[in-house]
Amino acid sequence: MKILSLLIATLLLSVNAFSQVEADDVIGQFWTENKEGKIQIYKENNKYLGKIIWRKDARLDIENPEESLRNRSVIGIVFMKDFVFDDDKWGDGKIYSIDNGNTYSSKMWLEEDKDILKLRGFVGISLLGKTATLIRVKE
Repeated sequence: MKILSLLIATLLLSVNAFSQVEADDVIGQFWTENKEGKIQIYKENNKYLGKIIWRKDARLDIENPEESLRNRSVIGIVFMKDFVFDDDKWGDGKIYSIDNGNTYSSKMWLEEDKDILKLRGFVGISLLGKTATLIRVKE
């Protein structure tokens, strides 16, 4: 009976360790929900950032609240900033929306298979927001 208990405990620990998310697991390229854009998530000074690396319609940042930035391409914009990893998710981030020029508080997390990234932008509390699903780019 002790051997069976030990075997079950070992199995449960290995399953838990297998599904655990590591801080750098989010690094990589992801498709936007509609596959009309691709982003690169990277790490800089222990924070995670994301930039637009491709868009089907490589337009200008016309909604930017800073008039001097409205003539820049959206390609290359670092629109995700300051994400910090804690407890299997990345929080305390900010997301800039190229669609309306607003910046939102944000958090993100990976689904179990680590190829699906959920990115939630919100105002004030997380309940008042929207979640986007991004899919990891497969080479």
